[in-house]
Amino acid sequence: MKYNFDAMQNRLGSDSIKWEKQLKFGTQSGLLPFWIADTDFAALPEAVEAMKQRLEHPVFGYTFTGNRTVETVQKWYERRHQVKLGIEAFLPAQGVVTAIWFSLRGFTKPGDKVLVFTPVYDPFFAVIGNQGREQVDCPLIYENGTYRINWEDLEDKLKQGVSAMIFCNPHNPVGRVWSPEDVEKIVLLCKKYSVWLLSDEIHGDVVLYGNHYTSAARFAGVYDKMIVYTAISKTFNMAGLHSSCCLIPNQEVKQLQDKTAREAWVMGPNCMANAAIEACYTYGDQWVDEQNEYLTGNADFVMDYLGEHAPEVGVVKPEGTYLMWLDFGKLHLTGDEIMKKLAANYGLAVGSGTGYRGNGESFMRFNIGCPRAVLEQGLEKIVQFVTDEKGV
Repeated sequence: MKYNFDAMQNRLGSDSIKWEKQLKFGTQSGLLPFWIADTDFAALPEAVEAMKQRLEHPVFGYTFTGNRTVETVQKWYERRHQVKLGIEAFLPAQGVVTAIWFSLRGFTKPGDKVLVFTPVYDPFFAVIGNQGREQVDCPLIYENGTYRINWEDLEDKLKQGVSAMIFCNPHNPVGRVWSPEDVEKIVLLCKKYSVWLLSDEIHGDVVLYGNHYTSAARFAGVYDKMIVYTAISKTFNMAGLHSSCCLIPNQEVKQLQDKTAREAWVMGPNCMANAAIEACYTYGDQWVDEQNEYLTGNADFVMDYLGEHAPEVGVVKPEGTYLMWLDFGKLHLTGDEIMKKLAANYGLAVGSGTGYRGNGESFMRFNIGCPRAVLEQGLEKIVQFVTDEKGV
C-alpha cells in the first residue's frame, strides 16, 4: 500500500468533536471514541498540499466555487460511478444535512409527509420535524443478519400522499449498499407517485468487500424530480471543511434549491474547501481504493474478534460506510443503557442505536475508521463489558 492507514494521529488540541467534545457521554474528553462519523486517518497528501498552496495567496476575500472545481466533481462521478451529467447539474453546497433542510423548505410545505427508511441517520428526523413536516417511517426488514426494503409497505405509504422521500445510500447506520435494481425501483416508485427523491449519498465512495454503489443520478433520464447530495467529507475525512455538492439534473429544481439557500444567506464551500475538492477528486482514486481495502480488513477484524471473544454480540456485515451496526439484544439492555455503561465503566464512546429508530433499540453504531491498533483496544473493552454483564 502507498498510504499508511495504521499511522496514529494525535487529534487532541485540534478542536476535534470526536475526541474533545464528548458531552453526550458525560465528559468533555478522555474516552476512546468510536462514535461520530469521521475517521482518524490522515487526509490525502495532495489535498493538504493544495490548501497550503492556497494559503500562499495572502487574500481570503469572498470567493465562489467555479467551474474548475465543479468539473473535478463531475469527472469523478463519471469516472467512478458512471454518472454522466453536464456541469450545469452540479451545485456546490455547504453541507449535506443543510442542503437537505433547504430542499425540504423549497419543495415541500408544512404538514407534508416525508418518508424515511428506519433505522436511519438521525439528523433526518430533525430536518423533517423542525420544519413542521410529518415524518413517515418505513422500517427496513431485518433478517439473517442483514436489512432489506419492505417494498409493499413502501409503495403503500407512497400512495398515501408522501411528498418527499429521504433516501440514504449507502445506508447509515446499517451499512447496506443498495443494488442497482433497488435504486432503480426507488426512482420508479417516486416517479409513479410524483415524490421528491432526496438521496443522501455522502458515503457513496466508501464501499467494502468489492461492493459498488449506484447513484440515483444514474437514472436521471427516467425521473429528474431528484437531488443527490455528496461531499468529500466522509470519503476523504474532511468534514470540517463544509465541502458538499448537489447533483440536480433538472435546471428549474437546481435554481430553486440555490434560491432557497441564498434566502438564508447560506452559500457554498469556502476557498480552502475548493482547493481540497479539486485535489481529492483529481488525485484521490488510489487513496480511496486503499482506504476501502483497509476498512474491509477492519470489518473482518471486528467480526472475527467478536465472533471469538463475544459471540453474544451480533454483527451486521457492512457493505459500505465505516460504521458497523452491532446487535447487543442478547444482553437485554437498551442502546442508551449500553452507551452509559461503556462510557462510565470502560472509557468508551460508542453511539446508541436507539436514536436511529426502527429496530435500533438494542444496537450500537461502532465507527471502524481508525488504525487497527486503536480498534483492537476498543474491542477489548467491549468484550470485557459483555463478560461482566454475563456475570451479573
